[in-house]
Amino acid sequence: MKQTILAAHSDGERLAIAGTYTLTLLENLCMLAYPALTGLAVDGLLKYSYQGLSALIVVWLVHLFTSFVRQRYDTRVFMGIYARLAVNTVADQNNRGHSTSIVSARVEMMRDMVGFFEADVPAMFSQLVTVIGSLVMLFTYDIEAGFIATAVLLPTALVNAWYWRRARQLHRGLNDQIEREIEDIQAARVLRLRRHFGRVRRWTVHLSDSESWTWTVTELATIVALVIILIDFTRSPSFSAGAIYAVLAYVFDYVEGLDNAPALVNSIARLQDIQARLGR
Repeated sequence: MKQTILAAHSDGERLAIAGTYTLTLLENLCMLAYPALTGLAVDGLLKYSYQGLSALIVVWLVHLFTSFVRQRYDTRVFMGIYARLAVNTVADQNNRGHSTSIVSARVEMMRDMVGFFEADVPAMFSQLVTVIGSLVMLFTYDIEAGFIATAVLLPTALVNAWYWRRARQLHRGLNDQIEREIEDIQAARVLRLRRHFGRVRRWTVHLSDSESWTWTVTELATIVALVIILIDFTRSPSFSAGAIYAVLAYVFDYVEGLDNAPALVNSIARLQDIQARLGR
């Protein structure tokens, strides 16, 4: 039973998931518009015009309403899916002859899988919209700033590709150990428990160390780009106060989006290992 959230349920559930992701996309588009609208509002207020401010307030209210609806809706959708898939997982894994320890661990992994689609997929939406949208807006305001920001993508992609391969290996070892946890606890032997939790600690530390190295390389690349963009853009006399604010905001959004990449890569690697386990 190779269950995935998008392939193992009814058309109604797929539509419900699509609805949550649509709301998430609308939220992200509103957030992407904030810097540009704020810049227009600042320039307008300096000229005693309130049109830009009015547009900013309207988008803000749309974002507020969308976030309120999405937060109430997605929990109901995904917890309902988890309740059904958990039952199916127990039945399927028992039919395959797995021990209680493995079945229990895989039910918990199914919770993580549902959590991935509830939290991490929207986060990926947000990251893609933020990175791509901010990059497009930087090109709109200043071509040089856009090219400088684009150059950061190469080292970021390389280091995250390395981390993805590393994380897959580490999650395989960690999940192997977790599947033995209940058996080790039932044995109630101090040395066995120490060995088990020591191994869990080791795998977790290796994951954390690998992610920290990935984040550090990404952060160094973005710092260099940020400094160059700030020096280049703020020295130009042809940009208004609102435009300068917008560009700075998009630069910081772009940097933040790239900084979040290692955590998402880690989540994807964990999901891939869980899917492989549920299929055997």
